[in-house]
Amino acid sequence: MKKLIESIFIFLLLLCSLQSSQAQVPENSQLFVDIMTMDSQLFDEGFNQCKQTVFEQRIDANLEFFHDKGGIQNRKEFLAAVKRNICSSQHEKPLRTLVPGSTQIFPLENNGVLYGAIQHGEHRFHTQGKDPAVSGYTLAKFTHVWLLQDGKWKLKTSLSYDHQQKSGKAATIIPVGKTVKPIKLLELSIASFSWSLYFRNLKN
Repeated sequence: MKKLIESIFIFLLLLCSLQSSQAQVPENSQLFVDIMTMDSQLFDEGFNQCKQTVFEQRIDANLEFFHDKGGIQNRKEFLAAVKRNICSSQHEKPLRTLVPGSTQIFPLENNGVLYGAIQHGEHRFHTQGKDPAVSGYTLAKFTHVWLLQDGKWKLKTSLSYDHQQKSGKAATIIPVGKTVKPIKLLELSIASFSWSLYFRNLKN
């Protein structure tokens, strides 16, 4: 828990610094388009459609996943949890949807050479087969660190935090599998299928 809190604190400080210097890239930039594409592959295809090979291709060998309710996972643990708790059955399957207006993307450079990017925004989660406008959804924040390795993007660090259960009144879900260009920022979601239940199953 201490490591999780420290990591979130460091990320938030970094984001504040980046925001104050207006370092985020515009949505029509190649970096923004690239990260949006990677996100769509990782979650529209990997998470929502359970294409495990897509997940494996986009996740770094040394992935660190931090969750404010379920602790820390490495690559092996994360992939196993997705397979067991997300993709083992279509019953109560959680879906992660993209919603316009939440993500900022910041370049990471070394002496002017791009080596990665920070993607920051919000999640919304709902359950397959259920109308989020009726059943509600889970809203949370996320921060991702993407690294560019041999010309390919890999997810190195993922933080998911500030999870809150919401009523369905404000739910506006973008169809799964459709790549959507956001107005300004990218918002991510995963499921009104509670992440608390997800991680409870993980530990059992």
